Amino acid sequence: MDLRDSGDGTRSYSKGMLVPLLDLASLATSFDALLRHLSGSQTFLFNATDIMMTPDNPSARPSLMGWMPASMATSEAQAYEQYVDLVDQAIRLAANDMALSATKLSNVETPEIDGHPLVLWSIESAEHGCGVNQCVVAYNIKTPNRWKSPPYVEGTEPESYNIAANHPENYSRLVFRQSGEQLSFPVDEFYRTVSGASPSWMVVYFPPGTVIRDGEPLPYPVLYEQGQRLIFNEPDHE
Repeated sequence: MDLRDSGDGTRSYSKGMLVPLLDLASLATSFDALLRHLSGSQTFLFNATDIMMTPDNPSARPSLMGWMPASMATSEAQAYEQYVDLVDQAIRLAANDMALSATKLSNVETPEIDGHPLVLWSIESAEHGCGVNQCVVAYNIKTPNRWKSPPYVEGTEPESYNIAANHPENYSRLVFRQSGEQLSFPVDEFYRTVSGASPSWMVVYFPPGTVIRDGEPLPYPVLYEQGQRLIFNEPDHE
């Protein structure tokens, strides 16, 4: 990815290159008024249109990355199905841990990426402002490639089926969206919980302004790995 540490040490990323690319926080709130006038299936499709945005720079888009051990599948097609099963399982476990109602949507027509459909889950929680058709989790898995595993990835093998984030259009993602005036859902906790329920060789990245914590978007990039929010944090001494 195109993130770099800053030279002066005051920030852990170069903020200037990220901000002009895409302000997804503004984009996410701009369609709230429209969502209130759409049917349930239309609402999800509208969210899907937003989630399908493909900025040129990998650092400006939410990305799901993974290096599945090669022994877990015998083909790219089987690896794709394995990835889908693992993400679905992580969403179910996260919903159970957070006392959410989660339903995988099978009757909604969605766009395709690299020949695979965008997968949608409906999330309901009265506590967190997620009524019917108000909250959705969307993800897609691009066709995995069998290749060498990077040495820094733990829990994998020398070769893996990877879903990387460096393709201009065909990359994987996992995104939570909430419509309405009060964005009260604990998105940061949800991403951390999903990450904790995922294999150690899967990570999720989010650009500035796309993760909501305590009702406010985090102004810096975030990476979730094994249930932890990692790197790119603002230093305390700034």
